[in-house]
Amino acid sequence: MRIGELAHTTGTTTRALRYYEEHGLLHPERTSNGYRTYGPDAVQVVENIRLLLAAGLTTEDLLLIDGCLRDELLSDHSCADPGAKIAVFEQRLAVIQGRIDDLARVRAELLDRLGELRERAVPPGDRICPQRLAARAAA
Repeated sequence: MRIGELAHTTGTTTRALRYYEEHGLLHPERTSNGYRTYGPDAVQVVENIRLLLAAGLTTEDLLLIDGCLRDELLSDHSCADPGAKIAVFEQRLAVIQGRIDDLARVRAELLDRLGELRERAVPPGDRICPQRLAARAAA
């Protein structure tokens, strides 16, 4: 299959496929005239690359588990070294959990501040000019 067909089949762009190749994640064959051709496992590889990048892994992480990219990630697999995959996944999960924790703290802080602002907010019709308030207090 050629690059355009692989891009269409996997819902990605030819540029993304070239990027994966440049970073050593995708290994197409070349025809005599230089066209890239992809074997039958390329669809699974690209789907796994996209899934793992979306999950927060880096291209460097993916290089560590390169041999596992041809396996179905979410089912039983015969990855030659599942230990590498486990280590990378555990490391990335820890990073993702840290981001979730940070975002939860920011969310809680924003909710607290929003509550304080709402408590102090006075509807426009109920606002009194500070000078009028001072005049009423003096009278």
